[in-house]
Amino acid sequence: MSQELSLPTEAVLGAGLQQQPGRAQPDGRGGPGAPVRLLSHGGYPRCPGEQAVPPAGPTSLRRIPVRTIFGSHPEDGVSAIAISQDAKYLATISAGAVQRVCVWKWTLPTEKPACSTELRPDFGYQDYVSFNPQNPNEFVSNSKTQVIFYLWVSRDGESCASLLSLQTFKTVVGHFSQSVFHSNPTEALTGTSAGKLVVWDSTDPHCCPRELRDKPHSVKATKVVSLQKESITVLTVLESFIVTGDVKGQIKFYNGRLQLLFCYSHSRVGSIRSISFCKPPPGPAGASSAGSASCTACSQPFTRNFILSNADATVFHVATDGRNFEKVMEEAKKAVNAIACHPRQARLALGSHCGLLKVWDYEQREYLVSRIFPEASIQCLSYDPEGYFLAAGFTDGSVYILDAISLQSSCKEFKFSRGPVTHVSFSHDSEYFATADETHTVTVYKRVLQNGSRCWEHFAELCSHYKPIRSILFGVQLESNEPRLLSLGEDRHLIEYDLSISSKDHLEVLHRDRIEQIAVPLCLAWYPQLSNESFILTANSCYKMKLYNTTTKLCR
Repeated sequence: MSQELSLPTEAVLGAGLQQQPGRAQPDGRGGPGAPVRLLSHGGYPRCPGEQAVPPAGPTSLRRIPVRTIFGSHPEDGVSAIAISQDAKYLATISAGAVQRVCVWKWTLPTEKPACSTELRPDFGYQDYVSFNPQNPNEFVSNSKTQVIFYLWVSRDGESCASLLSLQTFKTVVGHFSQSVFHSNPTEALTGTSAGKLVVWDSTDPHCCPRELRDKPHSVKATKVVSLQKESITVLTVLESFIVTGDVKGQIKFYNGRLQLLFCYSHSRVGSIRSISFCKPPPGPAGASSAGSASCTACSQPFTRNFILSNADATVFHVATDGRNFEKVMEEAKKAVNAIACHPRQARLALGSHCGLLKVWDYEQREYLVSRIFPEASIQCLSYDPEGYFLAAGFTDGSVYILDAISLQSSCKEFKFSRGPVTHVSFSHDSEYFATADETHTVTVYKRVLQNGSRCWEHFAELCSHYKPIRSILFGVQLESNEPRLLSLGEDRHLIEYDLSISSKDHLEVLHRDRIEQIAVPLCLAWYPQLSNESFILTANSCYKMKLYNTTTKLCR
């Protein structure tokens, strides 16, 4: 089978293909218009004899951009990227339905790739790419069902296309995960979800080895090796080792003949997504390469520590001498649903659907403290006006009042909402805080003293709307310093509550005003006090913002 690829005049690109039934679908990674940034190499050493892992958190992971390629794939974003062994070239693959492969000479001051080509949709969604460490003009990519090999060579005024070799296996191979080049210059490897390894070879009896490295036009799958039962998620080649990571958190090392040498595993790790090795430790003066290779047969066959990340957004440092898995950092593995800024300090609280609450210093870009709530997902967050407390609402209807510094509970958990809590807000004097939930109910809590410390207790609640509540908002009475509470719902009603005459278990409504006729109000905020007249600001589904007098509720 052959396939022509459209190329610029200065490049040649060849490919080899293996196909199985079915197609992989795009997963949207990269994001539309995502730029490509190259960051300066730095960070902390992790080899024996050097400084150990820094404190948990990304504070030691800062990098300075040395080059940004804007608009590399402006319509679709980037699904895969790789840098060559000599650090001169980048390969990127777009994330669109019709994918484009580009090679960049990133050290040159140009925003155009050295060469590029579009891939046919039936090649599958290519989501991984890797350079040949021995030949920067050669790289490989794969989708879940197909593998493509590339060769690009700069030639002024010359353009050509190469052949694709096609072969279908007669055994269950599974979906492809990652592809890399073997230390053997003519071979490449692909890991699969069935725990197998596909071996590719570009051997041509009519070509010498040097010509094979420049013309990989006849890449064929020569064999399929069953390594394990677990799905292989990560595949890399390190020196003479072939390293795999799988869905059970096992890191296995094989020799060039695919014989298992040793394995690292831990029950906390889970499915592995990436592995990165530290620099090799400095050897004694006059040590030969043969001496370092012989260590594979001794009691300590591998001495390079490594970092791995898993599907739960957790990063581990693995010390190969003691087989110790140390957690370096943990990020949200699901969507971030809530965000709150500290009223007085440069702190930002983030709450995720997986129950992870993290606080950052956004000026220093430092992680400060975190807490995990495994029982439910965080839906909303709010600091009190002084910044002493942080309120968190959850999908199980519970509300926690936390110390803003330690994130430890300051009060007993509240669970008066019959549905997921969607909004939480404090009054200006912290005398009250209120929540809204998915049952269209507003719940108010009042401050009390318990054992000499400040806390809150349930005061009253009211199912005041018949459609979802979009905002709850505390303000200050114009004639006094007393708090006022408003809520805005998709039922187009703006409701103000009378806290002064409300009593225990009875929340009184002061005003109920319909502020829209057709559009649906979406959010509510106080307008800055620029005169004696006070306003509230709303935005609706018709892309309009409106000012309402807070007394008459009339649109300005």
